[in-house]
Amino acid sequence: MKKKGIALILAGCFLLLSACGIKVGERFDGEVNTWEGVTMTAVEGTARPGGLTVQVLNSTSKEVDSGNSYDFAVQAEQNGAWYWLAEEGERTNTAEALIYLKDTPRELEFNWADRYGSLPKGHYRVVKDFFEYHGPGVSNDF
Repeated sequence: MKKKGIALILAGCFLLLSACGIKVGERFDGEVNTWEGVTMTAVEGTARPGGLTVQVLNSTSKEVDSGNSYDFAVQAEQNGAWYWLAEEGERTNTAEALIYLKDTPRELEFNWADRYGSLPKGHYRVVKDFFEYHGPGVSNDF
């Protein structure tokens, strides 16, 4: 997964998040929600300390693809900035690709407890890469 990208404030944020049982990684200065017509929203009532169900909707005429439901990351917000959460241990993932057909909602269940542990109260977001496939080795990433 691509990670696109004050010392006292950063140190304080790290200590605060570490004390809550989560560890932050590097700061994320990139953009999210950059694909007009493609949305990923939380399914109401599915949030829990170890996961969340989201609905992905492609309302464009393009072929929208992504990795499987294990291909995601979680970020935490602290003092207006977003940070990648540090993963606990190693993980493996298979290489299935998902295709999102026009106007056909698809639900994905994200389970992060084994990667990040149970997340305490806070402000988080799930980040998932999508791409527009044009042919072998040719795609636009979002």
